[in-house]
Amino acid sequence: MNSLVLSGWGVKISVQGLKSASELTVTDGREDMRQHVTTRYRPRRFSHDSIVVDGYSGYVSLRALHWLSRNQIPVYVLDADGSLLSSILPAMPLKADLRVAQVRAMDNPEKKFSIAHALVKAKIARSLQVLEWLEQRYDVEREIRMTKREAAKLGNGDTVPELRTVEGRTALRYWETFRKALPESLAFAGRMTTTHQNNASDPFNAALNFGYSILQGEVRRAVNSVGLEPSLGFLHDFSNYQTKQSLVYDLMEPYRWLIDLTVFQAFESESLDWRSFYFTADDYRYRFTHEAKKRFVETLNERFNVGVLYKGQVLRWDTVIERKATELGRFLSGRLSELDFGEPAPSLVREDDRGLRAKILSLTSSGAKRLGIPKQSLHDLRVKSRSGRSFKLYGGTRRKLANAV
Repeated sequence: MNSLVLSGWGVKISVQGLKSASELTVTDGREDMRQHVTTRYRPRRFSHDSIVVDGYSGYVSLRALHWLSRNQIPVYVLDADGSLLSSILPAMPLKADLRVAQVRAMDNPEKKFSIAHALVKAKIARSLQVLEWLEQRYDVEREIRMTKREAAKLGNGDTVPELRTVEGRTALRYWETFRKALPESLAFAGRMTTTHQNNASDPFNAALNFGYSILQGEVRRAVNSVGLEPSLGFLHDFSNYQTKQSLVYDLMEPYRWLIDLTVFQAFESESLDWRSFYFTADDYRYRFTHEAKKRFVETLNERFNVGVLYKGQVLRWDTVIERKATELGRFLSGRLSELDFGEPAPSLVREDDRGLRAKILSLTSSGAKRLGIPKQSLHDLRVKSRSGRSFKLYGGTRRKLANAV
């Protein structure tokens, strides 16, 4: 994933030199006194795979929409609360047989349940994996036990509403674990509210909202590329009174962990903090500052671009999402007998766990000297271990500490 985010006032996307170069001209907006930044791209040389517009004023020309569609570049427009307001996607393949199979699966209780169960099972598995990652650093054993207790009830569900109940109760415990691990200063009270925190009243939820919008865009693109109908889901009900991308919400579930983990790490490392947001007194919610948003998007891009082994290939996570949408289409059409959203599974291992920090803090100067760790390096390691921030160790230091008794 490599999204180009345009935010602030005066966003412009147009095409210049139609007969000579046909360059896409992109002007980023501004939220302060900084100057506008304009970049030009030649056809088939656009260095991003999507554009996210999180701005307040500006325009996109019809010629630019034509240029972007020809180059297979989707455009996503975010609302003021960080939610995905609209999307402009390349033309989707017309597969009437696939859509007919999708409708029939919705009317088949057994098949609908099997798809919904696969989605919830995968989401819960990844959620527990994230919590186990948290446990390596934080005292959250009790909260994890309670989360696992709710998750174990998945095997008792026989209907889609029962699956949703298990998923909701597990998610409630999941976010309680996050609240225990996060500093009280962030004022994170949880995620499950009547509004699902769309009007974020704390920075952590504001970052989650923005991240989920990026994920939603990736899933929309995958659904569009396969030719599935985005409004016909299996876990989330479609709505008769509003536009609702039920299938998009379905396919987001197994991959929400990508956003949860990225947001937590951003706050843990202090790449994001209170200064990264500003409070709007008119609607009482938090929004990203421009520079913090840029940093966070770069972090999201890095997370999505981590390679994972799947069926003999190393894939990025955005490619995995597209592959899973394709597998869903094959399952619906009868060309695939089983559906598994739990694979591939990520490897979540942290270097600065509680055991390592305790080992560093108990290491004496003479012990460090015997291991070949300089006095200044030991001091720096102690400072990092006492802090709440995450840190990494170089290979040599890691190997030396492994030999410490």
